[in-house]
Amino acid sequence: MAAAALGLFLAVGTGTALASEQQALPIENGNAVEVSEHLWTVNGETFAPVKELADRMGWQLAYEPESGLVTVSNGMDDTLSFQEGTSSLEFNGSTYGTESAAKLKDGDMYFPLRLLAEAMNANVTWNEERKAAVIQPQPEYVVAEGDTLWSLAEDQETTPRELMLRNGLPDINLQIGQQLKLVVPEFLDPNVQAAAKAQAEVQAKVAVAREVKASEAEPEIDAEDLALLAKLVQVESGYEPYEGKLAVANVVLNRVKTGRYSDTVKGVIYAPGQFPPATNGTLAKTKASEDSIKAAKAALSGENNVPGAVYFFNPQREPGKLKSLTKVKQIGHHVFAK
Repeated sequence: MAAAALGLFLAVGTGTALASEQQALPIENGNAVEVSEHLWTVNGETFAPVKELADRMGWQLAYEPESGLVTVSNGMDDTLSFQEGTSSLEFNGSTYGTESAAKLKDGDMYFPLRLLAEAMNANVTWNEERKAAVIQPQPEYVVAEGDTLWSLAEDQETTPRELMLRNGLPDINLQIGQQLKLVVPEFLDPNVQAAAKAQAEVQAKVAVAREVKASEAEPEIDAEDLALLAKLVQVESGYEPYEGKLAVANVVLNRVKTGRYSDTVKGVIYAPGQFPPATNGTLAKTKASEDSIKAAKAALSGENNVPGAVYFFNPQREPGKLKSLTKVKQIGHHVFAK
């Protein structure tokens, strides 16, 4: 399909961490996706909406609500998994550090465009005239007579070591007819890994220093309450913005204050008929994200953005509750009420 005859569009509605606002991506030249207004630039780095891009490229997408883990695969045995706010990812069974992390924007999951495309064996170019990025999937290269790992690496401006990592090669020997992926994600570069490790170490030190400083002023928090509350926040609002997570945590603590449910965090969470994930086994298997832990800790420290609210619900799924409860605030997809 020529650029002048673009006509295939997809609109995706909102509703989950992987959804995008009602916008469209045109397809250019049959299989290359052109992206412009859908991009989000953060500190000079370009992020793309994960679900929308995966849909247009034909990549497979999976989302685990309990853990917030997003997995993208391309049908070529490439799999990339990541979580919002976490500066590490898993690629084809191995863990790598990154200097950037997946981010939520208006309930949508965004990931660095180039990292995502290259992990799925696609090149990214910039169309200056149209002011748009073009993502072009690449077929596997078939090794021909005379090819060596060094010559292929030189052609791709990478290194033999990175090509070996990219293709899971046990040694440098190539066979005629062997298929190789030549698009190498930058996180396979040892220099990038070293920088990511150094950044993670700095962030860890800063986090420790902040915690030490905060602990001097914050009330003592029960570790079991924090862990349990963070898990509940994750399973109930993992796809919501931070303020929504904080509000869910405070619904639990507001219930503790009323005494009508229980006078403990655990008692409120496991109260019969209140939070299904707590009684069906989902909560126990959930891994809280950094944001969920942060929200739970803030709530336990006294930060309350929904005073008096003891209920939360999705008004699109339960519109009747708007008539029977008093609305305190709406954040993201949830209404918080009393």
